[in-house]
Amino acid sequence: MKASSARILLLAGAVLALAGAALVWQGLQGRQPAQEPSGPPAADTRQSLPVFALHGPRGAFGNADLAGRWTFLFFGYTRCPDVCPTTLSLMTEAKGLLAGASAPVPQVVFVSVDPRRDTDPLLAEYLAAFDQSFIGVSGDDASLAPLTVALGVRYQRLDASDVRNYTVDHSAAIYLLDPQGRVAAVFPPPQTAGLLASTLRRLAQP
Repeated sequence: MKASSARILLLAGAVLALAGAALVWQGLQGRQPAQEPSGPPAADTRQSLPVFALHGPRGAFGNADLAGRWTFLFFGYTRCPDVCPTTLSLMTEAKGLLAGASAPVPQVVFVSVDPRRDTDPLLAEYLAAFDQSFIGVSGDDASLAPLTVALGVRYQRLDASDVRNYTVDHSAAIYLLDPQGRVAAVFPPPQTAGLLASTLRRLAQP
């Protein structure tokens, strides 16, 4: 009995040690620093976007609406439980960091990949909770394709047979577009408002 009890105690100790190591690993993973943005370093090599045509609460939205301003572009949907509200809050904070600074304040464009449920009124109401200036747009899959294919954005509607209750898996990168509508930087998660703001300041310098 004593030998058996000893073996049980050793096994229990090993399990606890493995569990502790797993918790430490998860903690380290959760503290990953924000990644430096990726993107063409030189303005003359930046990727131009293809012609696209979407719509939103403010009407039609296309390439011309990106001209003359820096833009943060993000893809998601209004019923997103975590990533989208977190990212939109982060971009709100980044705009605040740029306000009054010697750098342009960007427009923020939220592209919904759930056009079935994200109607224009719902997009307007949802984005107003973060910033009244945020622009919401969407379109059917064919209309979204020019942007999603060019930028490598992936999305998949899960259990979409239920037209009201389903989730959408989607990419979570933020794209910084220059005033010519070209991709100046790509921010994969995790992101920080400070990184977004500092990158825009640097790239916007003449």
